Amino acid sequence: MKPFKPYLIAFMSIATLGCQNQTKQQAGSSDSTLFKDTTPVPDKDPRPLAEVNFLNRVKAESDYEITSDAIKKDTHIAAFNKYALDSLKNITGWEMIVTEINDNELSSSSVMSKIGLAGPVYNLKLTAPIKIDKSVDTLSVGNRVDFTYTIPKQPKGDALQKQLEIIKTLNKGDVVVISGALTHFDDSGKVNFASFYDAYGPWNIDLLLNDVKNSKTDTYKFLHKVNY
Repeated sequence: MKPFKPYLIAFMSIATLGCQNQTKQQAGSSDSTLFKDTTPVPDKDPRPLAEVNFLNRVKAESDYEITSDAIKKDTHIAAFNKYALDSLKNITGWEMIVTEINDNELSSSSVMSKIGLAGPVYNLKLTAPIKIDKSVDTLSVGNRVDFTYTIPKQPKGDALQKQLEIIKTLNKGDVVVISGALTHFDDSGKVNFASFYDAYGPWNIDLLLNDVKNSKTDTYKFLHKVNY
């Protein structure tokens, strides 16, 4: 039995050391909870993915590296025009914020300016932030895309009359959910976003409405005021 004793002692020493290490690891694991990162995770953007992708794309297209290079600019203009024709002709459930409602004909959408409407019009001006930042209570002028919907003051047809009744209830800062299409006409009456690549302000895109609703969403509830 004597030869076995050294092995028994060695085994017990290893077992004891293992228990001590396990105890230390458990203690270390428990202590680590005191140092966990409690930084709040930013809320996920609740807007439709197609809307967020569109806003991010406009931001990317406005980059100086693109607008300052004529060759890159022409390539991007052609690609964005195709994107508008393919992907922006049927948008659904996009959220936008009312900035104003005016009756200045010079402020009409490019489509209505080319088509021409008989009689006075209302222009519903909307905006959407490219990125929602809940650490501030205002929207940055350079961090948005603008939209214009033009409608006659005395529209014909039930659909337009219903739209106008809803528009009359809107106030600055209201969030609306819209469906329809987005576009922009050049002087020749063709879909062309080229002029935005030479502009330094927010893109002002034509909105062709199929439906508009005053939203009860919490998306922009953090905005105590909206400065433009």
